Formats: sequence, C-alpha cells, structure tokens
Amino acid sequence: MKDKTILNLLTVIGIGGSIFFLLRKKADLKDWFLIYFIKTLVSTLLDGPVIKRKYLQYPVRYFPKLFDSNIVFLYILFPLSCVMYNQFTYKMNLLKSFFSVFLFSGPMTLIENWLEKNTGLVEYNKGWNGVFTFSVLSFTFLLVKGCIEFIRFLDNKSGIAGEVQ
Repeated sequence: MKDKTILNLLTVIGIGGSIFFLLRKKADLKDWFLIYFIKTLVSTLLDGPVIKRKYLQYPVRYFPKLFDSNIVFLYILFPLSCVMYNQFTYKMNLLKSFFSVFLFSGPMTLIENWLEKNTGLVEYNKGWNGVFTFSVLSFTFLLVKGCIEFIRFLDNKSGIAGEVQ
C-alpha cells in the first residue's frame, strides 16, 4: 500500500472517529472537546522541539511546505485517542486509570513502529525509538487526564456546574 494511501485512510478513520467519539456521550460533550484541545496543545508543544531537532520526522505528510509535523497524527489521531482513553477511564479510580493508559499508548507505539519500518510516514533519527514514543504518549495521556480531572474538580467545587450564567 502506498504511503499516501495509508495517510488518506488514516485521515478518513480519524475524521470519522472524531465525529463518533466526540459526540458519543452528549452530557459530557464539553469535556471531550476540552480533552481534544488540551491534547492538541500538549502534543504541539512536545512535538515541535522533537521535530526541530530531527529526532522524529514525517517525510510523507499533508502540506509539507507549511508543516514539519504530520497534522493527521498530531491534530486528529493523537487527540482522538486521548478522548477515547478518557471516555474509557471516566469512572475508574486513579490506579486503574494509570494502568489503563498502557492499553492505549502500547498499541499506538506498535502501530507507529510498524509505520516507521514499513512506510515513509514516520522516520526515527538520533536514537529515537518506540520506548520514547511510548513514554511520551503515556505521559501526555496522563497529563491530559490530570488536567481534565482538575477542571472537573474546580467546576464541582464552584457549585455552578450545569448553571447557565
């Protein structure tokens, strides 16, 4: 399968999944969008220096003259996977949520490793490997989970949850 075809397929899956997972539980719609945008911000801040230092490159990507990163991974697939993780762990205790992160970062790391070895979509350089990818993914999932839990705590503490101002 050609690299562009895989990229196009991932784009369609990502956009379709975004519609499904973001609108899945309408009562928590604002949370899912917050998670999506927080994950996008965190990923952008972490991905930029990694790409600038050429540890990780995306040779085949959309808009290569405008973006060094792969916008499908950075702005669709990674944030969507974080929404899915947060939906999965929504009612879990802290310990189960912590260990559940590996159910998401593990397969994503394996997929990225496969893409790196078999396509031109991802290229590891300067010692970058799956361990770094796994660590960064796990860290960002947990960081975003912590952020949304803190936002929920503040929202509940203020006593105005659900009120229209």
